[in-house]
Amino acid sequence: MHLFRRIIAALLVAAAVWALPVVAQAQDYDLNFTLPTAGKSGCMVCHADKNLGRVKGSTWVSYWVDPTPLDAGPHASIMCAGCHVDFAYKAPHNIEQTEWARTAKLSCKNCHQEQWKAYSQGVHSIATQPGETIDKNAPEKPLCGDCHGGHDIMALTENPQGKAKLRSEGEQICGRCHKDFSESYADYYHGAAYQEGATDAPACWQCHGWHDILPSSDRRAKVHESNLQETCAQCHSMTNETYISYSGLIHKRQQAYEENVVYSFIMTTKASIQEFLGHISSWFT
Repeated sequence: MHLFRRIIAALLVAAAVWALPVVAQAQDYDLNFTLPTAGKSGCMVCHADKNLGRVKGSTWVSYWVDPTPLDAGPHASIMCAGCHVDFAYKAPHNIEQTEWARTAKLSCKNCHQEQWKAYSQGVHSIATQPGETIDKNAPEKPLCGDCHGGHDIMALTENPQGKAKLRSEGEQICGRCHKDFSESYADYYHGAAYQEGATDAPACWQCHGWHDILPSSDRRAKVHESNLQETCAQCHSMTNETYISYSGLIHKRQQAYEENVVYSFIMTTKASIQEFLGHISSWFT
């Protein structure tokens, strides 16, 4: 009798388990699938999901793509693989074995060939220049996407709004690498005015150049002493040798102050007075 009851109970438990909905485990899915279309809609099958991501170590890395800025930008009609050229229309992407971010930042050259040609002739070129020694410890040079952005990139040609946005980000774009020059861009008429948002104050590239920017020691550089008069004439109609002599203060205003005997005396005296008053103040606290 007891054996019969046990058999009945086991059968009931087995029936109940069989009736429960099956919960699929991740390994039950075939993740190596081909996307339904070669357009953006195919990629967005997965990347439109705000919950798409993975945990790397103790950090959650999101793979969600907000389509809004991309659709509003100049590349709205470009397929995802037009920039992510190393991504096949299969999932998951083998991102562990590819430099996908670097590839995407460099993909601009496939369409913007004139700009790429100019960039390749400048100081930021990733190509080794004649006579150049490779320094493995040098910081990585900026790629197209490092300065212009990614999905949120805005058109610049005949687009004042896009130019204004890029201009407002000058300190971040150039200052990330050239921090010392960004911080020293503080003369009254250029740097200080730019930092206060003056629309007629120049951003870095308006003096130094952009894609084909060169070091100031290069005679072809816009800021080489032999070209300063022409460079300053972009904004200032009456330029001569006396006028452009001011250019030395654009990044060296503080240095000029410190080298000035009168200024040094005033600042030293000011510091001494402040220290003296601080001691007196401490007597009453």
